[in-house]
Amino acid sequence: MGSYAKASKIGWCRIGAGSSFRFVRCMKEIKKGGLRRRFAVGVAGARGGVGLLSSKATGFLLPKEQKRLHNEMALEREAMRFVVELGKLKGAYVKIGQMLALYGEHVLPKAVTKALHTLEAQTEPLSWGAIKKQLEPNNERLTIKETPLAAASLAQVHLASSIQIDKPLCLKIQYPGVADSIEDDFRNVLQMLTLARWAPSGRQFQDLVSELKAHLVSEVDYVRELQTAEEVSRLLAGDDRYLVPGYYREYCSTSVLAMDYINGFEVTHPKVQALSQTRRNKLADAMLNLFFKEAFEWRLMQTDPNFGNYRVLIDPQGEDDKLVLLDFGAVQSLPTGFSRALKETILAAHYGDEAKTVSGLIELNCLRSSDSDKVKQSFIEFCELIIEPFARDFSDVPNYAVTEGGAYDWHASRLLKRAGKLGSKRMLAKGFVVPPSEFMLMVRKLTGVFTFVSTLKAQTKSCHLLERYTD
Repeated sequence: MGSYAKASKIGWCRIGAGSSFRFVRCMKEIKKGGLRRRFAVGVAGARGGVGLLSSKATGFLLPKEQKRLHNEMALEREAMRFVVELGKLKGAYVKIGQMLALYGEHVLPKAVTKALHTLEAQTEPLSWGAIKKQLEPNNERLTIKETPLAAASLAQVHLASSIQIDKPLCLKIQYPGVADSIEDDFRNVLQMLTLARWAPSGRQFQDLVSELKAHLVSEVDYVRELQTAEEVSRLLAGDDRYLVPGYYREYCSTSVLAMDYINGFEVTHPKVQALSQTRRNKLADAMLNLFFKEAFEWRLMQTDPNFGNYRVLIDPQGEDDKLVLLDFGAVQSLPTGFSRALKETILAAHYGDEAKTVSGLIELNCLRSSDSDKVKQSFIEFCELIIEPFARDFSDVPNYAVTEGGAYDWHASRLLKRAGKLGSKRMLAKGFVVPPSEFMLMVRKLTGVFTFVSTLKAQTKSCHLLERYTD
């Protein structure tokens, strides 16, 4: 792409340096105005509903199987059209779509959540002219590079420096107007889903939307994020496996966070993948240990475990690689009762105590005492499979998941694929009820953690990480 594109709302930004630079689209502004945004989403929802009705009408006379395929393709097409419109609005709309993709898979049509997942790639930064007003008055105290290092749905990151600080800084800058539009944007998306006849009736979906809204409000609260980052830094003080960037309160505000710039690598980077098996195993243990600390000890959990929220700081001496923790906006407090019941359920499944596993799942509101034995057994099997990597011995684990040295092979185990298949089968059991959002959040968290460890191609014996929590 050798030249700048001409567009009324989109320009091009040069990201990177030297031969590794790339051009990305740069949004000049977020579409503003409650009426304007509401109209755009309403039109998208109505268009989706009308498009589906039209497609169903044209396929009415088709044979049964052809009609089913015809309607599925129509749903996929209309869902993608809606997601494209949602992405154009940026701001909270994109984040809402991403959250619904993660947590709405049991209540929204599969084609809709699949389309919403594509929003994860829509991370065009705002132009410098649109973002710099968020920096006042710090824009005169800092030297800031106008080209962003990275962009997400709610904020973008810029490199900066200060004569008072002898190391580079990283500025997380929230997009203008995002915090103020959350209430309206959630209501508009809900109306859209209703117009398109994709939103299920009932309290369950309403409760999910309310909880996601609360999470998003928390995520744009930079005062809280700063306090959380400092608290996690305190909790990990003295543990050389982890690194939390230092934050600079004098440059922070309700829309800007200033922290140390740490030049680490994502877990997928070739330099991380080229580390020795021993070093990758240590990083995996650090990630798994962090999960148990969050869930059982701190009751403070990073609920957005995507790769972008972690870095690996490689030790040039080859001794002490560190897991760098970034972005504390999605950290949520876990209720004491939930944390205790979760620990008891996981430990019961680990030790093969089915009765305690069931009682724990009932306390977690995943099961009811009146559920059939078949439904209860399906949940027991799911829990036992999820904690397979922490077994004392691997005699009941598939041979392909165990190395010749007797360690659990995370990459070869295909654990998440097997768990997904079992979970889908479990949903077909008569009497199945979708688990509460806290449990689904935990499943998502484990999915992120296990994917990270699998990407490291770790080979571990990790029962000690779990069994230390045995009373």
